[in-house]
Amino acid sequence: MNATYVHLLVNHLPLFGALFGTVALVWGLLKHNAGMKTAGLIFLIVASVGGWMAHISGEQAEHFAEELPTVSRRTVHEHEEAAETTHLFVVPLGVLAILALYLDQKGSRWTPLTLWTVAALGAATCVTAGIAAETGGHIIHTEVHGSDSDAGEHEHEDHEEHAD
Repeated sequence: MNATYVHLLVNHLPLFGALFGTVALVWGLLKHNAGMKTAGLIFLIVASVGGWMAHISGEQAEHFAEELPTVSRRTVHEHEEAAETTHLFVVPLGVLAILALYLDQKGSRWTPLTLWTVAALGAATCVTAGIAAETGGHIIHTEVHGSDSDAGEHEHEDHEEHAD
């Protein structure tokens, strides 16, 4: 199993983990359901770990994808930029979700504020992860977004000419 495979396995966790986690957390907060709050926080922690793994494996996946003849380097770069923004949200999300679990267990007076802050950060992560997922879909999924194969081929030809 290589880094590209790992990247493809975990790259949806930040989006869907943050989405399901945020919805469960907000539902638990509004309905005063401790189980839903805890489930939401766990989903958000999983989203954070998945985001970290996607970030770590993304560099090698980038190098692999850029060597494919039908892949545009510009498209890969746009995805990389969007993913870096998501990383800025998803890692603090996990740390804050762990803190919220701890404060909730201790019955701290800061628990409600921390939980709502986690929910807001989870929502922001959903947005940034959605943008990263959309730009990532442009890399290979030509059945959805059309073909960048002409741009990819020209970029590879230009790169090879400059390499000589």
